[in-house]
Amino acid sequence: MKKIIYVILIIAAVGLAVTLLGNRASQDTVLAEEINSFLENGETQIDLTGVTNFNWTQVSVFGPYTTDETIEDSMGIKFKGDNGEIDILDDRFLLVFADEKYAVKTVVLSMQHGTYTIKNNKVLIVEQ
Repeated sequence: MKKIIYVILIIAAVGLAVTLLGNRASQDTVLAEEINSFLENGETQIDLTGVTNFNWTQVSVFGPYTTDETIEDSMGIKFKGDNGEIDILDDRFLLVFADEKYAVKTVVLSMQHGTYTIKNNKVLIVEQ
């Protein structure tokens, strides 16, 4: 009887962990460094389909003080994960990659290069 209770508790704990930790967007610091390298070399348009190595269907960029709820409403997804503290800091932009339902990766972009927009759901445009 005790074994059955332990098995049930373990299954419940694993289920809870998957629910809480599943579908969380992680911050991609390697991609951030790659984009920053392009920007430092004077690039003003970066094709994001050529620099990403993960699956995504949409991408958006958000400015300072954007809340997770605003990201969700704007992209029509559920946003859980690393928002790069964009909701409380004014020195950064956040690039959010998502699939049909969830954010999959985020990238923090510095304001030192200018402001950012997305063109055709694939090209990052930087304007000074």
